[in-house]
Amino acid sequence: MQANSPPFYFGIACFFQVRGFVPSALFTHEFASFGTRACQPCMKLQNKPDETKRTTQVRLFLSLTVVMSVQLVSAANGTGLGGPPRPSESFRAIELSSCKLPGVPQPARCGVLEVPENPTRLIGRRLRIGVAVIPATGGQPRRDPIAILMGGPGEDAIGAAEIYARQFAPLRQDRDILLVDQRGTGRSGALHCDLFSTPQPTASLRDLFPLKAVERCLQRLPLQADLTQYTYDRFAADLEQVRRALGYGSLNLFAGSYGTRAAQVYLRMYPESVRTVYMGSVVPLDVAGPLPFAKTEQAALEKMFEACAADSACESAFPHLRDEFRQMSDRLASGSVRVVVQGHSGTVPLYRGRVAEWFRAKLYRPRSSATIPWMIHRAYLGDWSPISKGILADARENDSDFSFGLFFSITCNEDVAFIREEDIAPETQGTFLGAYRVRQQQAACKLWPKVSLPKGYREPLRSSVPTVFASGDTDGGTPLWFMDHAAQGFSHRLEVGLSGQGHTEWNDCIAQIYQHLVVSGSVDGRNSSTCPLVPRPPFKTH
Repeated sequence: MQANSPPFYFGIACFFQVRGFVPSALFTHEFASFGTRACQPCMKLQNKPDETKRTTQVRLFLSLTVVMSVQLVSAANGTGLGGPPRPSESFRAIELSSCKLPGVPQPARCGVLEVPENPTRLIGRRLRIGVAVIPATGGQPRRDPIAILMGGPGEDAIGAAEIYARQFAPLRQDRDILLVDQRGTGRSGALHCDLFSTPQPTASLRDLFPLKAVERCLQRLPLQADLTQYTYDRFAADLEQVRRALGYGSLNLFAGSYGTRAAQVYLRMYPESVRTVYMGSVVPLDVAGPLPFAKTEQAALEKMFEACAADSACESAFPHLRDEFRQMSDRLASGSVRVVVQGHSGTVPLYRGRVAEWFRAKLYRPRSSATIPWMIHRAYLGDWSPISKGILADARENDSDFSFGLFFSITCNEDVAFIREEDIAPETQGTFLGAYRVRQQQAACKLWPKVSLPKGYREPLRSSVPTVFASGDTDGGTPLWFMDHAAQGFSHRLEVGLSGQGHTEWNDCIAQIYQHLVVSGSVDGRNSSTCPLVPRPPFKTH
């Protein structure tokens, strides 16, 4: 038991232990850590005569009644899904010690904050939330650090320390960078699922989420985690406890992709804890992914075709690119495409939906889509190996870099559950991807544990916190209309279009805008801006 635990907890713990029962749903987790040591004085009651013991117990109960009723109301209001952390948790300290983060030259400070996995249960599993602070480089740091919220969902923050230490070098003179691994990622109990099978890699040429692999994951993960406790509101409560424990003031939230969902949930729950927000490639709260993916990819494909036609080298190498793409797509749809897989005898089928989904991922950014025309042409000539090898390599890599258990816990409950069957055909027909991604994710989510979200959880957010939204106009993941839609409720906002750029990209223009946001804490009353065009990288032609 902690030395600063409120005295009345000792009394409650003693009372219930003497009575011989523990109310499993009445109190939060501090109760569970008290143990019998807290009750040693009370246990003497058990050696008294029955009448004396009964009288003493009644007095103890009556003396605690008022205090218990107040605490029960507090627990009911503060530990339900989406509720704020209890005060006794909020002020728990985090002991940070010097640590070395890969790619960061100067020492950082690392530690953990222990939290209940399910704060509504008295006795249960506890999580160790991994925390790292990259200290300000000069003098006394301000109390408003830059807090990184990663995307995916399933990416960890501490593993990206090198990127943000370099990206925010101008702001680090007087501000820390706060990295908190979201529960279920990185150092916070990563929920890995081995979706790629080395003995049977061919499943990954058919399915993005092989169901047998998802089933294996669901057999293993519940032994280490309650998968209903990994939604964004739980992460928001963890982050708030970290903020308080480290003694920070309001945060400058920096979020990208699905991390913007975390930012919106945190901002709704703890508006006074946020100073500024940056949302790169925002994902609106009320848009149910992956339903928009098919049309978004199709638009990105069209832009890629146009860019190739406007590029002399690409146009010269692939003068009939659109026609070759149509023929490639038709062959895949016919089921006639078979490929050789290293270590596997004979040939195996390659599926159109899987190829389309892989292309979609490559269309997130111009530099990764620069190889697509060349791959289309190779496939048209009968060489499918660049595509099949690329799919398998990425599937293998994603398993190590990504916490798919967290991905499913969030997307199944916060997105897929809200897709209406009647909307699927209108949103996917006539596209290369079709309904493949939606059906793949629906199939996996049928197996995943369900969560009931709080009322209003997915409603668009309204906020007066100064916020910069930035989205690329060649993004194959989050289209520009996502930004327009999500930004409407922000009264102090700046929407920035990144010309020629894709998903969560960064350049000198947006860096200067962000630096001004953090230094001034303001967007200067502007509503929109556009960064200069960033030329596409050269297309691969041979």
